[in-house]
Amino acid sequence: MHHTAQLISKLFLVLILSMTAFVLSSCTSEPVRSASGRDKALKKNLNQKVFYFPYDSVWRAAQLALKYPIATNNMDNGILETEMVRADDGFLSPMEERGPSSGVRYKITLVLAKGKVNNKESVRVTLTKALERKRDFFSDAEALESDGLEEKMIFYRIERELLIEEALRKAN
Repeated sequence: MHHTAQLISKLFLVLILSMTAFVLSSCTSEPVRSASGRDKALKKNLNQKVFYFPYDSVWRAAQLALKYPIATNNMDNGILETEMVRADDGFLSPMEERGPSSGVRYKITLVLAKGKVNNKESVRVTLTKALERKRDFFSDAEALESDGLEEKMIFYRIERELLIEEALRKAN
């Protein structure tokens, strides 16, 4: 009887250890899911900025802020769009240790809309960076998410150009 009790306790110990090993080995992080509708709307709002300057000034500043070849330059409709830019020829984030792969490319689209806020002229600029990876000649391009850093930098450049223009205008 003593031998049976030892055998049962050893089996119980093996069972506990195997269950613990199974549970620990099956613990993985949840897979990354695509952004929900609310997250996309929030991100879209982060890609918009309102400038309280005349439309012509904001348009000129936006043209100067984009450092890539322009494919669409339609001031009447408020659309400014770059050509497709290879990621290794474009913006490189200082936070990334290695550069992007050669199959990644993107295009930046700015949409400008005139408006007034408290009887003051304003322009809402919506910036979209369409990033994609083309694996090979035959497969379709895979859409990628932008980290948002270049978009912030472009908004910063537009704002700086506007402030410089205003300072020069006041100096004259």
